[in-house]
Amino acid sequence: MRTGKILLWIGIPICLLTPLIFTLPLGLADFTGTGEIGDTIGGITAPFINVLGAILVFLALKAQIQANLIIQDQIDQQEIDKKLENESKQLNQYYSNLKSSIDGFKYSTIEPWDIGESDNKKPILEGSEAIYRLFSDYICEYHGTEADMASNPKVTELISMLEICDKLLTRINKSNINDRETLWTLTSHQFTYRIFPRLCDDYPDRIESYYCESCDMEHGFPERISFLIKSIKEKIDNGLQQCITAITADSTTSESTRNC
Repeated sequence: MRTGKILLWIGIPICLLTPLIFTLPLGLADFTGTGEIGDTIGGITAPFINVLGAILVFLALKAQIQANLIIQDQIDQQEIDKKLENESKQLNQYYSNLKSSIDGFKYSTIEPWDIGESDNKKPILEGSEAIYRLFSDYICEYHGTEADMASNPKVTELISMLEICDKLLTRINKSNINDRETLWTLTSHQFTYRIFPRLCDDYPDRIESYYCESCDMEHGFPERISFLIKSIKEKIDNGLQQCITAITADSTTSESTRNC
């Protein structure tokens, strides 16, 4: 705009003064004898006026291109925001599923000396208490093969919760959503304070299946559970990793494309 204004302030006076200048006898610059004065003025000034007009048209097109780029940036930003919003909704749904699975987890156990006595059934535990008791039974009392453990519906339910937690932490760590830190904190707290408490004193020595000399039997968990627990614990210990946002990456790509 500044260049366009300068050209107009210079070009308009020149165009207005040209007829006067070319119609006066000025010695070396005397055009009064060159023929039709209108043809002379038009022939001499036309190239300059055309160049001036071309420059102004170029500046107008340049301004239009810049405006189009701004509009395109806004469209790109809206698409990025929409994508991040959808990703945030999906990850929040994952977290809600994890929390509801933990809240709804139920477990009941019968001591060996209670078998056959229907009146001595243990109460059904729920949530973190049920998970705590399940881990206690498998660490201290359960004697069975890994195949038996893997086929237990309560164990498979626990594996499902751990898989959700592990996958959720991985996806949060790679995401660029606005509530990334909040979701990471909530998810890690679900594991640290609701699933892991019974294991913290025995981690990692008694997570995998091990031989107990006192009872001459095997204790521990299926390999899948020990793998997931270690994977989740490692992610939480490493913390939320910093990453370059998708907005910055997309902006850089767009700018490079435009420069080309």
